[in-house]
Amino acid sequence: MSKITITLDATKLRNLVSKRQYDAKDGKKMEVQEVKFELVPVKEPKIIYEGTGYKLQKSHFASVIQTKEEREAQAETIFIGEGITTLWDNAGGTVFNATPVTESNTEDTDVPF
Repeated sequence: MSKITITLDATKLRNLVSKRQYDAKDGKKMEVQEVKFELVPVKEPKIIYEGTGYKLQKSHFASVIQTKEEREAQAETIFIGEGITTLWDNAGGTVFNATPVTESNTEDTDVPF
């Protein structure tokens, strides 16, 4: 199993905060502030660190969501962060060796308490 850790540049996020309102179930108006961004896998993931039993791989980048007009004009992508995937070397899992319990012929009738 692997996990992805996302690191975002907070100075760039401040400009991306948007507000929206909705009606809660109890009828109150709620306002939330949120940041929307795209998390895109890189074409060629790169190992950036190898430790004992694991590797860190740069696997994604985070960018500002572009509008259709920006994409058509081929505007420059604004990068706001990156994604690092942790790859564990023991992907096969831990092998557990169980030893069978032998049955004894003597019957224990004595209660230990």
